[in-house]
Amino acid sequence: MNQGRYTPPPAQQVVYGQPVATALGAELESRGARRVVFVTNTSLAAPGRLGDGVRAALGTALVGELTGIAAHSPRSDVIRLAAALRAHDADLVVALGGGSVCDAVKAATLCLANDIEREQDIDALAPGREMRAPTLPWIAVPTTLSAGEFTAFAGVTDERVPRKEVLYQPGMAPPVVVLDAAMTTATPPRLWFGTGIRAVDHAVETYCSINVTPMAEALALHALSLLPRALARVAAAPDDLAARLDCQVGAWLSVQGVAAGVDLGASHGIGHVLGGTAGMPHGETSCVMLPHVLRYNHAVNGARQAALAAAMGDTATPLAEQVAALVASLALPARLRDAEGPKSLLPTIAEESLLDLWVKTNPRPLDSAAAVLPLLEAAW
Repeated sequence: MNQGRYTPPPAQQVVYGQPVATALGAELESRGARRVVFVTNTSLAAPGRLGDGVRAALGTALVGELTGIAAHSPRSDVIRLAAALRAHDADLVVALGGGSVCDAVKAATLCLANDIEREQDIDALAPGREMRAPTLPWIAVPTTLSAGEFTAFAGVTDERVPRKEVLYQPGMAPPVVVLDAAMTTATPPRLWFGTGIRAVDHAVETYCSINVTPMAEALALHALSLLPRALARVAAAPDDLAARLDCQVGAWLSVQGVAAGVDLGASHGIGHVLGGTAGMPHGETSCVMLPHVLRYNHAVNGARQAALAAAMGDTATPLAEQVAALVASLALPARLRDAEGPKSLLPTIAEESLLDLWVKTNPRPLDSAAAVLPLLEAAW
Protein backbone atom coordinates (compact mmCIF):
# COMPACT_ATOMS: atom_id res chain seq x y z
CA MET A 1 0.00 0.00 0.00
CA ASN A 2 1.26 3.50 -0.80
CA GLN A 3 2.15 5.88 1.98
CA GLY A 4 -0.08 8.86 2.67
CA ARG A 5 -1.92 10.97 5.17
CA TYR A 6 -5.65 10.99 5.89
CA THR A 7 -7.28 14.16 7.16
CA PRO A 8 -10.98 13.73 7.99
CA PRO A 9 -13.34 16.44 6.78
CA PRO A 10 -14.81 18.91 9.30
CA ALA A 11 -17.48 17.43 11.56
CA GLN A 12 -20.91 17.34 9.98
CA GLN A 13 -24.20 15.95 11.25
CA VAL A 14 -26.20 13.97 8.69
CA VAL A 15 -29.84 13.30 9.57
CA TYR A 16 -31.22 10.56 7.32
CA GLY A 17 -34.56 8.78 7.05
CA GLN A 18 -36.30 11.40 9.17
CA PRO A 19 -38.97 13.87 7.97
CA VAL A 20 -37.54 17.29 7.27
CA ALA A 21 -40.04 18.99 9.57
CA THR A 22 -38.89 16.89 12.52
CA ALA A 23 -35.22 17.49 11.75
CA LEU A 24 -35.62 21.25 11.29
CA GLY A 25 -37.69 21.59 14.45
CA ALA A 26 -34.97 19.90 16.47
CA GLU A 27 -32.25 22.08 14.93
CA LEU A 28 -34.14 25.32 15.54
CA GLU A 29 -34.62 24.40 19.17
CA SER A 30 -31.03 23.28 19.76
CA ARG A 31 -29.52 26.33 18.07
CA GLY A 32 -32.01 28.86 19.39
CA ALA A 33 -32.33 30.24 15.84
CA ARG A 34 -34.71 33.19 15.55
CA ARG A 35 -33.80 34.76 12.20
CA VAL A 36 -33.81 32.10 9.48
CA VAL A 37 -33.49 32.77 5.76
CA PHE A 38 -34.89 30.10 3.45
CA VAL A 39 -33.15 29.60 0.08
CA THR A 40 -34.54 27.45 -2.70
CA ASN A 41 -35.22 27.40 -6.43
CA THR A 42 -38.24 28.88 -8.16
CA SER A 43 -40.12 25.63 -8.75
CA LEU A 44 -39.85 24.37 -5.17
CA ALA A 45 -40.85 27.78 -3.82
CA ALA A 46 -44.18 27.85 -5.69
CA PRO A 47 -47.37 27.48 -3.59
CA GLY A 48 -48.33 23.87 -3.06
CA ARG A 49 -44.79 22.62 -3.65
CA LEU A 50 -42.25 21.13 -1.25
CA GLY A 51 -41.12 24.52 -0.03
CA ASP A 52 -44.39 24.82 1.88
CA GLY A 53 -43.35 22.10 4.31
CA VAL A 54 -40.05 23.81 5.04
CA ARG A 55 -41.76 27.16 5.64
CA ALA A 56 -44.22 25.53 8.02
CA ALA A 57 -41.39 23.86 9.94
CA LEU A 58 -39.55 27.17 10.30
CA GLY A 59 -42.65 28.98 11.54
CA THR A 60 -42.11 32.40 13.07
CA ALA A 61 -38.31 32.03 12.86
CA LEU A 62 -38.54 32.54 9.09
CA VAL A 63 -37.62 36.16 8.38
CA GLY A 64 -36.69 36.03 4.70
CA GLU A 65 -36.74 33.93 1.56
CA LEU A 66 -34.65 34.00 -1.58
CA THR A 67 -35.49 32.04 -4.73
CA GLY A 68 -34.48 31.97 -8.36
CA ILE A 69 -30.94 30.63 -7.98
CA ALA A 70 -29.81 29.90 -11.54
CA ALA A 71 -27.93 26.81 -12.70
CA HIS A 72 -24.20 26.74 -11.98
CA SER A 73 -24.51 29.39 -9.24
CA PRO A 74 -23.64 32.59 -11.12
CA ARG A 75 -21.78 35.27 -9.21
CA SER A 76 -24.75 37.61 -9.50
CA ASP A 77 -26.93 35.19 -7.52
CA VAL A 78 -24.20 34.67 -4.93
CA ILE A 79 -23.95 38.42 -4.31
CA ARG A 80 -27.75 38.75 -4.27
CA LEU A 81 -27.98 36.05 -1.63
CA ALA A 82 -25.15 37.49 0.47
CA ALA A 83 -26.93 40.85 0.44
CA ALA A 84 -30.18 39.24 1.60
CA LEU A 85 -28.44 37.42 4.46
CA ARG A 86 -26.85 40.69 5.51
CA ALA A 87 -30.10 42.64 5.27
CA HIS A 88 -32.05 40.08 7.32
CA ASP A 89 -29.28 39.72 9.92
CA ALA A 90 -29.72 35.95 9.54
CA ASP A 91 -28.60 33.59 12.29
CA LEU A 92 -29.32 30.44 10.24
CA VAL A 93 -29.85 29.54 6.58
CA VAL A 94 -31.94 26.60 5.36
CA ALA A 95 -31.33 25.57 1.74
CA LEU A 96 -33.68 23.29 -0.18
CA GLY A 97 -32.53 22.26 -3.63
CA GLY A 98 -29.74 20.81 -5.71
CA GLY A 99 -26.10 21.62 -6.30
CA SER A 100 -26.61 25.15 -7.58
CA VAL A 101 -28.61 26.22 -4.51
CA CYS A 102 -26.08 24.53 -2.24
CA ASP A 103 -23.05 26.11 -3.92
CA ALA A 104 -24.68 29.54 -3.92
CA VAL A 105 -25.22 29.35 -0.14
CA LYS A 106 -21.64 28.20 0.45
CA ALA A 107 -20.25 31.04 -1.63
CA ALA A 108 -22.62 33.63 -0.15
CA THR A 109 -21.66 32.77 3.43
CA LEU A 110 -18.00 33.03 2.38
CA CYS A 111 -18.67 36.44 0.83
CA LEU A 112 -20.44 37.53 3.99
CA ALA A 113 -17.49 36.52 6.16
CA ASN A 114 -15.03 38.39 3.92
CA ASP A 115 -17.05 41.58 3.28
CA ILE A 116 -17.49 40.82 -0.42
CA GLU A 117 -20.35 42.89 -1.86
CA ARG A 118 -19.60 43.04 -5.61
CA GLU A 119 -19.36 40.30 -8.21
CA GLN A 120 -15.85 41.25 -9.34
CA ASP A 121 -14.56 41.11 -5.78
CA ILE A 122 -15.18 37.35 -5.67
CA ASP A 123 -11.78 37.21 -7.40
CA ALA A 124 -10.30 37.71 -3.92
CA LEU A 125 -11.73 34.33 -2.83
CA ALA A 126 -9.70 32.24 -5.27
CA PRO A 127 -8.10 29.09 -3.80
CA GLY A 128 -4.80 29.86 -2.15
CA ARG A 129 -5.84 33.36 -1.10
CA GLU A 130 -6.05 34.19 2.59
CA MET A 131 -9.67 34.47 3.72
CA ARG A 132 -11.88 34.22 6.79
CA ALA A 133 -14.05 31.14 7.28
CA PRO A 134 -17.84 31.53 7.20
CA THR A 135 -19.50 31.88 10.59
CA LEU A 136 -23.16 31.79 9.57
CA PRO A 137 -24.45 28.21 10.05
CA TRP A 138 -26.74 26.58 7.52
CA ILE A 139 -28.71 23.42 6.94
CA ALA A 140 -28.82 21.68 3.56
CA VAL A 141 -31.90 19.73 2.47
CA PRO A 142 -30.78 18.25 -0.87
CA THR A 143 -33.25 17.36 -3.61
CA THR A 144 -30.71 15.84 -6.03
CA LEU A 145 -27.76 13.47 -5.81
CA SER A 146 -25.00 15.95 -6.70
CA ALA A 147 -23.71 15.66 -3.08
CA GLY A 148 -22.18 19.14 -2.97
CA GLU A 149 -23.62 19.61 0.50
CA PHE A 150 -20.95 17.26 1.86
CA THR A 151 -17.91 19.19 0.64
CA ALA A 152 -16.22 22.52 1.23
CA PHE A 153 -16.01 23.24 -2.50
CA ALA A 154 -18.38 25.54 -4.37
CA GLY A 155 -18.68 25.84 -8.14
CA VAL A 156 -19.48 29.44 -9.05
CA THR A 157 -19.80 30.81 -12.58
CA ASP A 158 -18.04 34.02 -13.51
CA GLU A 159 -20.44 35.34 -16.15
CA ARG A 160 -17.76 37.63 -17.61
CA VAL A 161 -15.95 34.72 -19.30
CA PRO A 162 -18.16 32.63 -18.82
CA ARG A 163 -16.19 30.19 -16.68
CA LYS A 164 -17.12 27.99 -13.77
CA GLU A 165 -14.62 28.43 -10.96
CA VAL A 166 -14.11 26.34 -7.84
CA LEU A 167 -13.99 28.11 -4.48
CA TYR A 168 -12.65 26.26 -1.45
CA GLN A 169 -12.68 27.04 2.25
CA PRO A 170 -12.86 24.28 4.88
CA GLY A 171 -15.67 26.02 6.77
CA MET A 172 -18.08 26.30 3.84
CA ALA A 173 -19.81 22.94 4.19
CA PRO A 174 -23.08 23.00 6.14
CA PRO A 175 -22.94 21.77 9.73
CA VAL A 176 -26.14 19.80 9.15
CA VAL A 177 -27.48 17.86 6.15
CA VAL A 178 -31.01 16.43 6.18
CA LEU A 179 -31.61 13.48 3.84
CA ASP A 180 -35.38 13.17 3.53
CA ALA A 181 -36.33 11.06 0.51
CA ALA A 182 -39.76 12.68 0.40
CA MET A 183 -38.04 15.97 -0.49
CA THR A 184 -36.78 14.41 -3.74
CA THR A 185 -40.07 13.29 -5.24
CA ALA A 186 -40.60 16.53 -7.19
CA THR A 187 -37.12 16.42 -8.72
CA PRO A 188 -37.46 15.90 -12.50
CA PRO A 189 -36.34 12.38 -13.46
CA ARG A 190 -33.63 13.59 -15.84
CA LEU A 191 -32.14 15.76 -13.08
CA TRP A 192 -32.44 13.03 -10.43
CA PHE A 193 -30.84 10.33 -12.55
CA GLY A 194 -28.27 12.68 -14.06
CA THR A 195 -27.02 13.68 -10.62
CA GLY A 196 -27.10 9.99 -9.72
CA ILE A 197 -24.51 9.42 -12.43
CA ARG A 198 -22.59 12.35 -10.97
CA ALA A 199 -22.49 10.43 -7.68
CA VAL A 200 -21.27 7.35 -9.57
CA ASP A 201 -18.57 9.60 -11.05
CA HIS A 202 -17.56 10.76 -7.55
CA ALA A 203 -17.09 7.15 -6.45
CA VAL A 204 -15.23 6.13 -9.61
CA GLU A 205 -12.83 9.06 -9.76
CA THR A 206 -12.21 8.92 -6.00
CA TYR A 207 -11.26 5.23 -6.12
CA CYS A 208 -9.03 5.86 -9.15
CA SER A 209 -7.49 9.03 -7.72
CA ILE A 210 -3.75 9.66 -7.66
CA ASN A 211 -3.98 10.32 -3.89
CA VAL A 212 -6.76 7.99 -2.76
CA THR A 213 -6.78 6.90 0.90
CA PRO A 214 -7.94 3.57 2.39
CA MET A 215 -10.97 5.27 3.94
CA ALA A 216 -11.96 6.80 0.60
CA GLU A 217 -11.48 3.46 -1.17
CA ALA A 218 -13.87 1.69 1.20
CA LEU A 219 -16.54 4.37 0.95
CA ALA A 220 -16.29 4.60 -2.84
CA LEU A 221 -16.65 0.84 -3.25
CA HIS A 222 -19.73 0.71 -1.03
CA ALA A 223 -21.23 3.72 -2.80
CA LEU A 224 -20.78 2.05 -6.17
CA SER A 225 -22.40 -1.14 -4.91
CA LEU A 226 -25.45 0.89 -3.79
CA LEU A 227 -26.01 3.48 -6.49
CA PRO A 228 -26.64 1.52 -9.74
CA ARG A 229 -29.13 -0.81 -8.08
CA ALA A 230 -30.93 1.95 -6.18
CA LEU A 231 -31.17 4.14 -9.30
CA ALA A 232 -32.69 1.20 -11.20
CA ARG A 233 -35.23 0.68 -8.41
CA VAL A 234 -36.30 4.33 -8.57
CA ALA A 235 -36.58 4.10 -12.36
CA ALA A 236 -38.93 1.13 -11.94
CA ALA A 237 -40.91 2.64 -9.03
CA PRO A 238 -40.51 6.44 -8.72
CA ASP A 239 -42.46 6.53 -5.42
CA ASP A 240 -40.17 4.02 -3.70
CA LEU A 241 -38.84 6.19 -0.87
CA ALA A 242 -36.56 3.43 0.44
CA ALA A 243 -34.83 3.26 -2.94
CA ARG A 244 -34.56 7.05 -3.04
CA LEU A 245 -32.96 7.05 0.41
CA ASP A 246 -30.48 4.39 -0.75
CA CYS A 247 -29.59 6.72 -3.62
CA GLN A 248 -29.06 9.57 -1.15
CA VAL A 249 -26.89 7.43 1.10
CA GLY A 250 -24.88 6.27 -1.92
CA ALA A 251 -24.32 9.88 -2.99
CA TRP A 252 -23.28 10.79 0.57
CA LEU A 253 -20.70 7.98 0.67
CA SER A 254 -19.47 8.64 -2.87
CA VAL A 255 -18.18 12.13 -2.11
CA GLN A 256 -16.54 11.57 1.26
CA GLY A 257 -13.13 11.12 -0.30
CA VAL A 258 -13.47 14.50 -2.02
CA ALA A 259 -14.53 16.06 1.29
CA ALA A 260 -11.32 14.70 2.84
CA GLY A 261 -9.06 16.09 0.11
CA VAL A 262 -8.85 13.26 -2.43
CA ASP A 263 -8.40 14.72 -5.92
CA LEU A 264 -10.65 13.75 -8.81
CA GLY A 265 -9.91 13.46 -12.52
CA ALA A 266 -10.76 14.70 -15.97
CA SER A 267 -14.42 13.70 -16.01
CA HIS A 268 -15.07 16.23 -13.24
CA GLY A 269 -12.52 18.73 -14.52
CA ILE A 270 -13.83 18.82 -18.08
CA GLY A 271 -17.33 18.73 -16.63
CA HIS A 272 -16.74 22.02 -14.82
CA VAL A 273 -15.96 23.67 -18.13
CA LEU A 274 -18.87 22.03 -19.94
CA GLY A 275 -21.10 23.45 -17.21
CA GLY A 276 -19.73 26.96 -16.99
CA THR A 277 -18.90 27.48 -20.67
CA ALA A 278 -21.44 25.31 -22.48
CA GLY A 279 -24.22 25.41 -19.87
CA MET A 280 -24.59 21.65 -19.41
CA PRO A 281 -26.12 20.36 -16.14
CA HIS A 282 -23.64 18.88 -13.63
CA GLY A 283 -24.86 15.34 -13.88
CA GLU A 284 -25.07 15.23 -17.64
CA THR A 285 -21.41 16.15 -17.99
CA SER A 286 -20.63 12.94 -16.09
CA CYS A 287 -23.05 10.94 -18.24
CA VAL A 288 -21.18 12.05 -21.34
CA MET A 289 -17.56 12.27 -20.20
CA LEU A 290 -17.01 9.50 -17.64
CA PRO A 291 -16.98 6.53 -20.06
CA HIS A 292 -14.53 8.32 -22.37
CA VAL A 293 -12.23 9.34 -19.53
CA LEU A 294 -12.28 5.77 -18.18
CA ARG A 295 -11.24 4.41 -21.56
CA TYR A 296 -8.45 6.98 -21.78
CA ASN A 297 -7.22 6.18 -18.26
CA HIS A 298 -7.51 2.39 -18.56
CA ALA A 299 -3.87 2.02 -19.54
CA VAL A 300 -2.74 3.32 -16.14
CA ASN A 301 -5.48 2.12 -13.78
CA GLY A 302 -7.09 -0.90 -15.39
CA ALA A 303 -6.85 -2.99 -12.20
CA ARG A 304 -8.66 -0.32 -10.20
CA GLN A 305 -11.36 -0.06 -12.86
CA ALA A 306 -11.80 -3.84 -12.67
CA ALA A 307 -12.42 -3.62 -8.90
CA LEU A 308 -15.09 -0.99 -9.52
CA ALA A 309 -16.65 -3.07 -12.28
CA ALA A 310 -16.97 -5.92 -9.77
CA ALA A 311 -18.59 -3.57 -7.25
CA MET A 312 -21.17 -2.67 -9.91
CA GLY A 313 -21.90 -6.39 -10.22
CA ASP A 314 -20.30 -7.51 -13.49
CA THR A 315 -16.71 -8.77 -13.61
CA ALA A 316 -16.85 -9.54 -17.34
CA THR A 317 -17.83 -6.10 -18.66
CA PRO A 318 -15.36 -3.20 -18.55
CA LEU A 319 -16.26 -0.39 -16.19
CA ALA A 320 -16.62 2.19 -18.97
CA GLU A 321 -19.17 -0.01 -20.73
CA GLN A 322 -21.10 -0.63 -17.50
CA VAL A 323 -21.31 3.10 -16.86
CA ALA A 324 -22.42 3.74 -20.44
CA ALA A 325 -25.08 1.03 -20.13
CA LEU A 326 -26.35 2.53 -16.87
CA VAL A 327 -26.60 5.95 -18.52
CA ALA A 328 -28.57 4.43 -21.41
CA SER A 329 -30.88 2.48 -19.10
CA LEU A 330 -31.85 5.71 -17.35
CA ALA A 331 -32.60 7.48 -20.67
CA LEU A 332 -29.86 10.05 -20.10
CA PRO A 333 -27.78 11.82 -22.77
CA ALA A 334 -24.68 9.88 -23.76
CA ARG A 335 -23.16 12.40 -26.19
CA LEU A 336 -22.46 16.11 -26.12
CA ARG A 337 -24.77 16.58 -29.08
CA ASP A 338 -27.61 14.92 -27.13
CA ALA A 339 -27.11 17.51 -24.40
CA GLU A 340 -27.09 20.32 -26.95
CA GLY A 341 -23.33 20.78 -26.68
CA PRO A 342 -22.23 22.87 -29.71
CA LYS A 343 -19.32 21.31 -31.60
CA SER A 344 -17.87 24.73 -32.38
CA LEU A 345 -17.08 25.18 -28.67
CA LEU A 346 -14.94 22.06 -28.36
CA PRO A 347 -11.56 23.77 -28.95
CA THR A 348 -12.45 26.45 -26.38
CA ILE A 349 -13.56 23.82 -23.88
CA ALA A 350 -10.30 21.93 -24.41
CA GLU A 351 -8.27 25.07 -23.72
CA GLU A 352 -10.35 26.07 -20.68
CA SER A 353 -10.11 22.54 -19.25
CA LEU A 354 -6.37 22.94 -18.76
CA LEU A 355 -7.11 25.57 -16.11
CA ASP A 356 -9.14 23.16 -13.99
CA LEU A 357 -7.56 21.65 -10.89
CA TRP A 358 -8.89 18.16 -11.54
CA VAL A 359 -7.78 17.94 -15.14
CA LYS A 360 -4.30 18.52 -13.73
CA THR A 361 -4.77 15.54 -11.35
CA ASN A 362 -6.13 13.08 -13.90
CA PRO A 363 -4.39 9.69 -13.42
CA ARG A 364 -3.10 9.73 -17.02
CA PRO A 365 -1.73 13.19 -17.85
CA LEU A 366 -3.70 15.60 -20.03
CA ASP A 367 -1.20 18.40 -20.43
CA SER A 368 -2.35 20.15 -23.60
CA ALA A 369 -5.52 21.14 -25.41
CA ALA A 370 -4.45 18.76 -28.16
CA ALA A 371 -4.66 15.90 -25.63
CA VAL A 372 -8.10 16.94 -24.33
CA LEU A 373 -9.70 17.64 -27.71
CA PRO A 374 -9.88 13.97 -28.88
CA LEU A 375 -11.84 13.10 -25.71
CA LEU A 376 -14.33 15.86 -26.47
CA GLU A 377 -14.59 14.87 -30.11
CA ALA A 378 -15.23 11.25 -29.13
CA ALA A 379 -17.89 12.43 -26.68
CA TRP A 380 -19.57 14.67 -29.25
